[in-house]
Amino acid sequence: MKIEARNVSKSYKQKQALKHLNMTIEGPKIVGFLGHNGAGKTTFLNMLSGLIPATSGELFVNGQPVFNCPTILKDICFIAESGNFQEEMTIEQSLKATSFFYRHWDGQLAKELLKTFALNPKDKVKNLSKGMASALGIITGFASNAPITIFDEPYIGLDVAARNTFYDLLIEQQQDNPRLFILSTHLIDEASDLFEEVIIINEGELLLQRNYDEWHEHVIAVKGAPSVVEHVTASFEIIFKQSFMNEMTAVIYLDGKTIDDLNVKLESVSLQEMLVYLSKQQKEGLYK
Repeated sequence: MKIEARNVSKSYKQKQALKHLNMTIEGPKIVGFLGHNGAGKTTFLNMLSGLIPATSGELFVNGQPVFNCPTILKDICFIAESGNFQEEMTIEQSLKATSFFYRHWDGQLAKELLKTFALNPKDKVKNLSKGMASALGIITGFASNAPITIFDEPYIGLDVAARNTFYDLLIEQQQDNPRLFILSTHLIDEASDLFEEVIIINEGELLLQRNYDEWHEHVIAVKGAPSVVEHVTASFEIIFKQSFMNEMTAVIYLDGKTIDDLNVKLESVSLQEMLVYLSKQQKEGLYK
């Protein structure tokens, strides 16, 4: 599967959620789709799922426009953070209704996963706890067998054991039935080892798209005396910069360059740290 965003923008009244977004995502692979709250992630995923149109630009899957294209939408399963199911339906009814939409639906897998997550098929959706509703979303996503399967914060309310079950299932499904999984999550430290590719959206724009194995080759933290760090990083694109006491930290894109100055410390930056830095920038109003 191939997703192409061509100069995609989305505006809501006075807010521009996406700004001239250009990127290509190809699968099968597991993609970490990341960004701080309000970065534009969910807006893009809603557009990819055909739920909302772009204000301008075009979004394609396998060369076809996504919006108002039923044949493409049958190949995309979007499990949102909440509101995925009819409240008055039972779990059994919800899964049956969903099975009519997805052409590769795996009913046997759905039954097995109901047991895995200890869900009663006769329970009504409206009576489910947050964790149980999340489990139903996970079951639906995996059983859909959709070539593009999207999980947006899929495990709200689930404990560590249940989240680990989700991670194990994700690996198992990708081995048995490879597809393009897109996972948006704030629990990055837990999930990052699953990612084959990382996409970071910031303030509605594509900030970074890299294979996960290349991550540490492109982003690094430079620490040292403020004047020295300012000098060393002057020619680099700076993602985040702050001073504390007599030390400055600057997170930069290496962009194929190297830093050989012995008067600064170079440290790797985890994905979780990267999102914290971006969140701080957003709160301080440094991205405008």
